[in-house]
Amino acid sequence: MKDGVYTATQASRGRDQYETSCQRCHGADLTGGAGRSLTGDVFLRDWTGLTLDGLFERMQSMPPGGSAGLEAEAYVDIISYVLERNGFPEGGEELSTARLSGVYVEGDEGRDVVPNFALVRVVGCLAGSAADGWTLNSASPEARSSEPTPSIDAELAEVEATTLGDRSFNLMYVFPSPDAYVGHRVETKGLLIRDEEGTAVPPVHSLNVTSVQSLSETCEPAGR
Repeated sequence: MKDGVYTATQASRGRDQYETSCQRCHGADLTGGAGRSLTGDVFLRDWTGLTLDGLFERMQSMPPGGSAGLEAEAYVDIISYVLERNGFPEGGEELSTARLSGVYVEGDEGRDVVPNFALVRVVGCLAGSAADGWTLNSASPEARSSEPTPSIDAELAEVEATTLGDRSFNLMYVFPSPDAYVGHRVETKGLLIRDEEGTAVPPVHSLNVTSVQSLSETCEPAGR
C-alpha cells in the first residue's frame, strides 16, 4: 500500500465514527484495551499481507454480541482513519467497498514477508506424538490467515489445492490431541514463531497451534 487509497476528508469522517463507535474498546489512541490494538506493530502483525476486505469483515462483527452495525460506508471511513493513524499515505480518491479486496496492507519489508507472531496456515504431513512432540513435515510455506479456526468454503478450497513443500514446523500447544491425524495431510493454523538463530535451510519455525484439520488420510512429500 505504497500509494494513497483514501482521502484526508474520508479519514476525518472515519475519526468521528471511530470516536463514537470504536474508541470505547480500542482506545482514543487506537492502542487497544478491551479490544485489540489497531496501530503500530500489532496492526502490521495482524494484517500485513492481507487485503482490506478482511479488516472490513472483522469490523462488521464488532463488538461481539453487539447491536446492529453501521452502514458499509461508515466502516470504510473508519478503515481510512486507521490507515492514516498507521502512517499510510492519503491519495486523491476515496476508498470504497469495491476497492477493498484489491488493497493489501504492507509493512516496510513488503506484503509478502509474514511478520513474526502472525496468524498463518500451513499444509503438511503430521508426524510425532504427545510424548515426543508434534511436527509438520513436507510442509508448504506459511500463508497469512485472518481466522484461527479450520478453513471453510473458499479458503478451504484454496487450502486443499495447496501443494506440499520442503518446510518443517514444530507444533506447540496442540489441543485437542491430533493422534487420529498422524500420517494425514493436514491444515494447521497458528501463530508463527520464527527460528531466527537456527542453521537449518530452510529454517524450522514453530507454530503456536490454534487448529488442525485433516485434508486427506494419506500424505506424500512433494515430488512423489
